[in-house]
This record gives sequence, C-alpha cells and structure tokens, in this order.
Amino acid sequence: MSETPLPQTLSAMHSADAPDETSSTGEFRARRRSTSAELRPVSAFAPGHGTGTHGHVGNGNVGNGNASHERGRTSEPPAAGVVPAHARAITEDDLRFVAALRSSGVAGELNDSELGQAIAALPARSGAFEAASRRLDILSAYYAAENDALAAQRRQATDRWFMFRANEGLNAPQLLARLLDVVPELQGTALERVGGSDGTLVLRAGDDVCAFDDEREEQTGTSTISVSDLVRAINVLLDRRSVRARLVGLIGDGKREAYLGLPSVTSAIVLSSGDYLAVADAEALLDLTGW
Repeated sequence: MSETPLPQTLSAMHSADAPDETSSTGEFRARRRSTSAELRPVSAFAPGHGTGTHGHVGNGNVGNGNASHERGRTSEPPAAGVVPAHARAITEDDLRFVAALRSSGVAGELNDSELGQAIAALPARSGAFEAASRRLDILSAYYAAENDALAAQRRQATDRWFMFRANEGLNAPQLLARLLDVVPELQGTALERVGGSDGTLVLRAGDDVCAFDDEREEQTGTSTISVSDLVRAINVLLDRRSVRARLVGLIGDGKREAYLGLPSVTSAIVLSSGDYLAVADAEALLDLTGW
C-alpha cells in the first residue's frame, strides 16, 4: 500500500484534529437523485455508473432506488387441477421466477406448497411496480420461513438475503452493519477517511481498502455516499478475500430493495435473462460485482 496518513474512523472525527461535523459517518445523509418511473436501478444499491436511480446514505434515511423496469407481460393462472387448491393463485410468471431462483443457486427450499401459501397471503397490489412487488413479497415470505426463527436464519444466511425498506431510517454505519450481517467474511469492516476530515472516504477491511467518491451538498454542507457504491465496495472486498459470492440486486418496487448473494456470474445471468435483476446489462453487472 502507498504511504498515506493513518486513516481516521469516521466516528472519531469530532476530535480537535477534525472538528468538521460532516466528517462522521453518521453525518452522511440519504439522497435520491431521480424519481423517473422509466429508469431502472440496481435495487437501493444500484451501480453509481449504471442506468437508473441511486440511493444515498447519510445521517437521515437511506434513500431507495425508485422505479423498476417491467416487461408488462401477464399470464393466466394454471387451470384448476394442475396445482393444489391452495396454490391456484400461482401464475406462470411465479413459476418461472422460482425456477430461475433455483437455477441460480438460491431459494432452494421454496417448493410449490410454500409458494402457494405465500401467494395466498399476498396483499392486493396494482400499478407499475405490481410484478416487482409480488416477487419481493414472495421472497420476504420465504425468508421469514413462517416465523420459524431457525429456518429463517438459515435461509437468510445461506442466500445472503438483504431487504432494505425506505422507511427504516438507516444511516451509513447502520446500513453497513446490516450488510455485514450477510457477509460475515468482512466483519470488522468500517468506513474511514484517509488524510483527515477532507480526505478520501474508504471502506476498510484490515489491509484491504476500497475508496468512494462522496459528494458534498451545497445547501447543507453534508456529504452523501451512494448506497450502490457501498455495495460495490463490499463486493470488491469480497473479491480480495477470495469469496466468490457477490451481492446482486433484484428489481425494486420503489419502497423496498432486495439483494441476494449469488455464487457466480453464471447464476446472475440466469436471473438477468429472466429480467429479474435491476442491472440492465452485462457491463453493469460486472461493474457491480467485479466477477
């Protein structure tokens, strides 16, 4: 590593040596760049250089990506008798989604019976994000495992499931802590500034460092960092720890964003081919994951 000044943890930067109030991680606040329903984010954590809206973290709420890209296709439910009575609300789109998940190496315990039960309990939804909301509802139910705490913990840990809700009010360190729950290989990772209160913001895991380009808002003087950049940095550090899995976002519904830990680029392509990932193309996928 190059010889740089000893990094300061952001939580310690209210000292006399760094009195700037915006230097603390807790002082980074959420910001949303766009609300266009035509743009396609990588979940709340869309690549900063990709197409779509991008969430930012700060001392306020974590901003979620808005809008998702949907094909607008519809399918009739399977004919009566093809599936059990409790599962007759399952559509061909649901079955394709679950098949894609299994083919990509996640949601391995999601069988037709549990899928039917999850769908039977879905809230009524409509609008541009209906399909994305339905998929997120299905996965939320699956990873909740009917309130079986041990099964839920196993499923979430196995698939590195992470759900972000816009109303949670997470700041930067809180979001990072939540993300580290699904990447235990990076426990102890922290946000720091290298070179004082105006220095480069980095995500550090031991000797491994990944830098951010944070932005300072003119009106408030506070800095913002893209949540997408935070996830990308986590993926970079996973690569440096020789962890093959990467966090990849599903299409969000404007209020919720979800991530799964996919084991390989091949598994990501399976979901991308089904139009389930928020990344729109291979270049954006590789930029996010570093595979």
